[in-house]
Amino acid sequence: WWWIRHAPYIGDQGIIHGQDNVEADLSDTGAIERLGKILPNKGLWFSSNIRRTIETAKALSGGIKPIEIPEFAEQSFGQWNGNKWKELPKIEMDGFWKNYADQKAPDGESFRDLLERVGSKIRSMSAENAGQDLIVVAHAGTIRAALALALDLPLNSALYMSVSNLSL
Repeated sequence: WWWIRHAPYIGDQGIIHGQDNVEADLSDTGAIERLGKILPNKGLWFSSNIRRTIETAKALSGGIKPIEIPEFAEQSFGQWNGNKWKELPKIEMDGFWKNYADQKAPDGESFRDLLERVGSKIRSMSAENAGQDLIVVAHAGTIRAALALALDLPLNSALYMSVSNLSL
């Protein structure tokens, strides 16, 4: 498994986009080229079904259209989408950050929900593609979920993992 976080999106980086289809900022061609060179030549390309991951995968792979995996979409932040983290009500944010595993935005999903969605797909894809390099361009939350599963971590600890744009 080769997990890559998508390129930054175009626009204000303080806005919660979760599952929104915002465009990827692919202007850092040097970073994209460097990352593309270290990935396996014969890997299978996948992404979430969200625009910024698809665009990033195409840029990294030299134009290969990835297979879109809806289960690898970012955590749904429900009614928080389109808002800025720093402008959300403090009481909601306190509850969310104190219990990241199980708390959710109104009409959204918890990290545990995300982990169950991602984990099920990882297990089935691992069985179906044994012995092959799987290159996935996804989101910070999705990658945290994959790492929490792989390392058997307590779910709240996943929040402490930094997953930068265009990181492997």
